[in-house]
Amino acid sequence: MSLLLPIRPNPFRFLLYTEWVMLTCCGSLAVIEGVENRSIPVQHVLILVLLGLMGLRLPSGHLWLKVVYTAIAIILIFSGTVLGYLHILPTLYLIVLIRSCFLFGARGRLIVAGLCFILFLVHQAQYLQTVVQVVPMGQQQRFWMHQLAEMLMFALGLFLVLQLVNILLVEQKTRKQLTVAHEQLQQYALQIEDLAAVQERNRIAREIHDSLGHALTALNVQIQTAIRLWSVNPVSAESFLTQAQRLGEMAMKEVRQSVRALREDLPDRPLEDAIASLVEDFRQGTGLSPSTKINLGVIVPLPVVRTVYRIVQEALTNICKYAQATEVKIEIVSSNDTINLRIEDNGKGFDLNDKITGFGIQGMRERVAALEGYFHLETQPGCGCRITVELPLQ
Repeated sequence: MSLLLPIRPNPFRFLLYTEWVMLTCCGSLAVIEGVENRSIPVQHVLILVLLGLMGLRLPSGHLWLKVVYTAIAIILIFSGTVLGYLHILPTLYLIVLIRSCFLFGARGRLIVAGLCFILFLVHQAQYLQTVVQVVPMGQQQRFWMHQLAEMLMFALGLFLVLQLVNILLVEQKTRKQLTVAHEQLQQYALQIEDLAAVQERNRIAREIHDSLGHALTALNVQIQTAIRLWSVNPVSAESFLTQAQRLGEMAMKEVRQSVRALREDLPDRPLEDAIASLVEDFRQGTGLSPSTKINLGVIVPLPVVRTVYRIVQEALTNICKYAQATEVKIEIVSSNDTINLRIEDNGKGFDLNDKITGFGIQGMRERVAALEGYFHLETQPGCGCRITVELPLQ
């Protein structure tokens, strides 16, 4: 039955209970009047019961179903007027208007309100024709004033019902929208949590590659150099092994830091000292001493310090592993609102169009992008490589 005739319950239970109270009052008046006339108003009570039961379910299908539903309610009320119970009309028409607010849009509600008012006036005209002749001449002015007040009160009642139900519907719609928005916010929160987890994994991957990878690469260079020198110059080989041992200890320290979610990116020291340590490690590992120019006239925020340190570290690691350079330049200069980094070598370079594997350059780009900075890599085969970075200090 619900498939053939789509229906839905009354969206506001307290309005349904209010309608039943109003119908019960009308039924009580009909019963009292019937008792005075020594008759039982069965038909009137049945009409009121049918109107009450119709409020349990409202049509939700096509427009013609809603129109038929409203027309049946009006016909039942009209049948009540034919039976002579005109004094219950205002209440019944208000009930019809309340239900129409759940069935039609704003224009349909106004049409139903106008129709109810017109029908009320028609019934009042019929009623006046039967009672105006028996009203004494001295009381006719008061009688007409009473009728006018009754019509105005009914019109005001229609207006207030329209406003009340409209406010309730708007509130219900807003509540549903808030519920949907709350669910979306929960979904967004879960997505942000997943994204944060991915970003944290990427950050840890960069840290392991930049810190541990740098230490292991330098360690490998030291050991290879020591092996080549062992038979020729054991004293020099021993110094390389000592440096390899120090790098091994550094690698172990980096592993411990990675296991602790890499909470400490660098030692607690100024950027100049941290860069100097990287340059010294590079010199001991390759025998090449980079030229450095560091001019920091402002306080550099810790996130910027970490990014600059890691980019220099990764660049020196790549130069050590691939560049075969004989000259390396590092320049770090700050202004009022930016810090500029340039790393340049005269190595063999590479083709930017080739597919680059690994996390090195990708990690640099991600670090700079995280701070909304500028990253530029300039290189070509046989012409060295130049990295330019600009980071905002704010």
